[in-house]
Formats: sequence, C-alpha cells, structure tokens
Amino acid sequence: MTNGRKAWRLSNGETELSVTELGGHMAPVRFFADTDSLVEPYYISPWQEEGGDVPGPGVLGSLRGDFFCMPFGGDNSLDGDVHPPHGEVSEAAWTFDHVDAAESGQTLALSLETRIRPGRVMKKIGLKGGQSALYISHEVEGFAGPVTLGHHAIMPGDRTHFVDTRPLITGFCDTAPPPPSSKEYYWAAPGAFFDSLEAVPTIWKDPSAVDASVFPGLEGFVNVLQVFPEKPGDGTPQWITAAVPSHGYLWYSLKDPDLLPSTVLWQEHHGRHGAPWNGRNSCMGIEEVRAHLASGLGVSVADNALTGRGLDTSMHLDGRKPLEVRNIQGICRIPEGFDRVADVEFREDSVRFISRSGSDAVAAVNWSYVLRG
Repeated sequence: MTNGRKAWRLSNGETELSVTELGGHMAPVRFFADTDSLVEPYYISPWQEEGGDVPGPGVLGSLRGDFFCMPFGGDNSLDGDVHPPHGEVSEAAWTFDHVDAAESGQTLALSLETRIRPGRVMKKIGLKGGQSALYISHEVEGFAGPVTLGHHAIMPGDRTHFVDTRPLITGFCDTAPPPPSSKEYYWAAPGAFFDSLEAVPTIWKDPSAVDASVFPGLEGFVNVLQVFPEKPGDGTPQWITAAVPSHGYLWYSLKDPDLLPSTVLWQEHHGRHGAPWNGRNSCMGIEEVRAHLASGLGVSVADNALTGRGLDTSMHLDGRKPLEVRNIQGICRIPEGFDRVADVEFREDSVRFISRSGSDAVAAVNWSYVLRG
C-alpha cells in the first residue's frame, strides 16, 4: 500500500515512483532520492488514507500525481456510450505486465482492457540513470471512434509555482462553470479568450484581469483554463514549465505538439466545498491534452469555439493502427536567483532552461523520445 492505495513501485536509486493499481495514478515520485535534498513535486489528495468510499467520480478514488485520461474530460457521453470522467483508464484496475531492467534503465509496464469501448492500453514508465526524468508511454489498441486524451499531472498548492510556456496562439477560459449552488467558485470570465496567462479576464470590473501564471493565486476559487502555445518550428518538442524557486527546482513537461496541442490548467485553491473536496484542496493540474477544456467527449468532437479557430480538440482512432502517446516529465535543480523560465534551448542530450533573471539550468534528457510517438 502507498498512501492508502495498492501500488507498484519502481526505483533506480536516484528516482523512486509508485503507480496505483486503480486508475494507474503515479505518485509519490521522489527525485534525487539518493541525496539529502530529494524533491517530491506531485500532489496527493488528502482523502487517500481516510478509508471508505470516496464520493464522486471514480477518478477521485486514487487522485494524485499524474495519470492518463481517455476520453479526457467530464461528460463523456457520446452515441449511446457513457464513459466515466477521464475514462476507464483513470479509475479501473490496471494489470502488472512486467519490469524491464537493462543497462540503459528500468521500465514498469502495466496494461488495461477497456470495456465500454473495446480496446487495450499498455502503460510504460521508464527511468534512466543520471537523469531526473520520467519517460511515459501509453499505447492504445482498438478503441475505435472519436476520442479525447491526455495526461493529468497535478502539483501541490503548498508551494508557489511559476508557469511558463511558448507564446500563445490563444488561451481560453472555462465556458460553463457550475453555479454557486454547486459549492464551487470561479473567477475567470466564462468563455473568454486571452493572449497571456499573466492577464486572464475575470468576472469583475476590478480586477478585470488576474495573473494565472502564478499558483496558488486567489484564495477560495477554482478555475479551468486552456492554452494553445505556438508550435516550435524547428522539430523540437512543445514544453511547459513550473518553476518553484522556494524549493530550488523546476518541473517540466515535453510532448509532441501535433498530438497534444494544448494544456489545460486546473487551478484549485480551496474553491470546491462539496465532498470529498470540503474546501481543503489546493492543487494545480497541468494537463497535456487534445480536448476542449475538460468539457468531455461530446463538446470536444462537435464544432466549438476552439475548432472554429482551427484548433484540434479531438481525434479519430480507426481501431486498427495503434496510437502511442508519449510524454516526458522531469525535474531540474535551479540556482539561487532563478525566477521563472523565459526560454528553452534543446541540445543533443539535454535541455537548457533560461530564466528571466538571466541565470540558467540544464537537465540531461533524451527529449527526442516524445517526437517518435
């Protein structure tokens, strides 16, 4: 058992991780585990060890760290099929397949058979010596039809994160947040577009915009935002970072921009008061997706405000050719004075993060891994 849930563990001495049987949620993850200054960047929900059934969607049962979603989103009803929020892959029991141990590193492999729409998903998480990076792959077989999908990494709200990515094509606020009677409270202007996370429109005249690139932000609110960064023109991955200067590290995610063109930011800072949230959660989802916000399959597949701008919010699987979704999530130590990321430089086997203050930090990582997916 790990934090109240049955889980498998993988370690190479430098990095240690656990993956839950139910939902395949990855956390805790301990980077630099062989040092006196380890880093645990991921969130674990507070109800994990309280016992009993967790009210709400099944995904909440193991809610932590990072997990794969398919279909991504809340209301996943389409053509008579009703998928649970974020899909069976986020709540059903995964099966242990094998662990590969080689000179190049260790890989944990799990599998899951989907039933609502027949398919099979193979989850692989790999570690490499000398690198503080997670090489994550999901290979989807079958599951024919329209689909939304993505990763759902979650950061804790007990430390300040500064979120940066490439300049935006556009940003988008949740179109239909629930009414106050739901005991959830949102400050972003519904359905508003924006050009920068540092100036997101609000429901108020004053302030008319809020800096959502810094989390935690406004106390007592939850928001769902989506950003579509410009695609790199040099064949390198898309990136997003969350720098945590107070703890001396930054977290980063690398992906194929043609497969996962956007990032959904779920910013939860004591803004949900129904069970099991009960106003006690502070966490931020950094969710690499192909979807329309967290609206679900129906809205994402149909014509919507984002597809009207030529942006992809779903895809179609033919059920014959497997689809592999790859993502790298990693940690890089940063020097004193490193504030937040201004630019990223891709080298042969590393990534250099350049801060606004002028200092830099380098992470060893085989970034081309995500482009082969």
